[in-house]
Amino acid sequence: MDLNSMETMFLNDWVQHDFSTWNESDIREDFIAPLLRMLGYSKGTVNEIIREPHLKLSKPFHRVGRKHISIDYVPTIRLKSFWIIEAKPGNRKDMDYGDLLQAHLYAIHPEIQARVVVLINGWEIRVYDALSIEDWNQPLLICTQENCKEKFEELKKIISAPNMLSYQRSRLLEIARNTFSVEIDEQQIKTFQSDVNKLVAECAPIVRENAKQLQIMAWKQAEKEEVEQLRNTKENLLLVHMDIPTDARLVSAQEYLRRIIEGNDSERIRLIDLLAMNFRARPHAIFRVNCVYILLVLISRNIEIGPSLYSRSVKESFEELVLANVSYWIFSDLSNSLCHLDNISFRLAKKIGMKIAMDHLAKRVGDLKSTLSVEDLLRQRPTVARHMSGFIGLLGENFWREFCSLSKAEEIWNGIWLYEKIENFIDQLPDKKYPDGDSDLLWFNYYGRGFDMLLLGTWDVLHNSVNAMAEKNIRQEILDFAKLEREQVLSIIPRAKECPDDWHPDSEQLRNIMDRYLNLR
Repeated sequence: MDLNSMETMFLNDWVQHDFSTWNESDIREDFIAPLLRMLGYSKGTVNEIIREPHLKLSKPFHRVGRKHISIDYVPTIRLKSFWIIEAKPGNRKDMDYGDLLQAHLYAIHPEIQARVVVLINGWEIRVYDALSIEDWNQPLLICTQENCKEKFEELKKIISAPNMLSYQRSRLLEIARNTFSVEIDEQQIKTFQSDVNKLVAECAPIVRENAKQLQIMAWKQAEKEEVEQLRNTKENLLLVHMDIPTDARLVSAQEYLRRIIEGNDSERIRLIDLLAMNFRARPHAIFRVNCVYILLVLISRNIEIGPSLYSRSVKESFEELVLANVSYWIFSDLSNSLCHLDNISFRLAKKIGMKIAMDHLAKRVGDLKSTLSVEDLLRQRPTVARHMSGFIGLLGENFWREFCSLSKAEEIWNGIWLYEKIENFIDQLPDKKYPDGDSDLLWFNYYGRGFDMLLLGTWDVLHNSVNAMAEKNIRQEILDFAKLEREQVLSIIPRAKECPDDWHPDSEQLRNIMDRYLNLR
């Protein structure tokens, strides 16, 4: 039997326990609770656990001597109940028919209608079919301390969250098979087949909608968790999040903006100074675009901050940054070369990923898909494009760091031209497409040559706010830029400095980089 580490630990602990002193509460909290987690049920998920629901008995059931009942556990599959658990104390080693009858009454309650009844007292787990049960000695399964390591896999096939639905359908097919074993009218088989086909046709759109809703819920949950995580992220790490080229969303910038807006005067000055110090340093283009967004929102909300050592006003910082971005920081040879280094680093990384790493990533995703449940596949949605994005981000960052800390523009241009040499080689390799028909929406392979983040990203933040900026008397050249059409912006992306005809790369440096990142000579 193929058990994971958690299951092995649970079973090893189970076989050693003496449950004779365990009361019903002990069984519920220390045995059933961890068992349910292993089977795929958990509070706050689509496989919710309803604990001790109190149900009112209708008049026909009053003969049992009570008007209300309470079930120990009702595990659910995407919030629908298929089975119940009735916990019993461990001081009585043998459960009996009376325990089953009580649990059966609970299972067939109109508010529950569970198909499977499970009795647990620590010593054993007894599983019964609530609809076909006729005798105490006809369980679907008995899993005990003595046989748990042999029977646990069978238990999972019946009541675990990943297997419960398919098990229930297999039981229905078995019932159908039994009815046909005594049937004499062949037309009934055709009628049954027609009914099944009709049922499949009716259920297919429901199943598709269930999958869609699960993905939406998973996406919303991930989004919520990300926002909460960012709220608790330290300031220096938040700035790092704003400087990830493969993530063009504004969630990190929005969190930084929140801290500015909610801060006191001194805190606001400190945060703006920190922003200005970083966008004047050596960040990626995406960081400067995030900063444009933050400053624009502050201006539109009339939030004035300063003056300070690094920023005389929000408006002046905004105008400085936008004009610098639009010109690729042309007033500084060093900053200008870094803008172009950013482009070539990720352009090269994208081309290497698409031409060389595609097969490796496709195999990795294929292996991952083969191990995930259908629910996890829907939640995680593993695709080659997603893995490619991570690969490009890591490789591009490595290329960037090779030269971004150099002190002279000439040295950085040497690095850019060296990368262009490698790029010329990569361009000779055949193109590859994503095997799953996906797209990464990352245009890095065109950065600096018809697409970019610094110019286009800045325009994207500004172009819907022309009137708002005009009301704040923002400089006319910025307004004129924001009024451009997208295609016009793409046509004016600054081109990198041409490599001189007599320039030759350092052969040892070229070989080292290719060996490290391409494993090629």
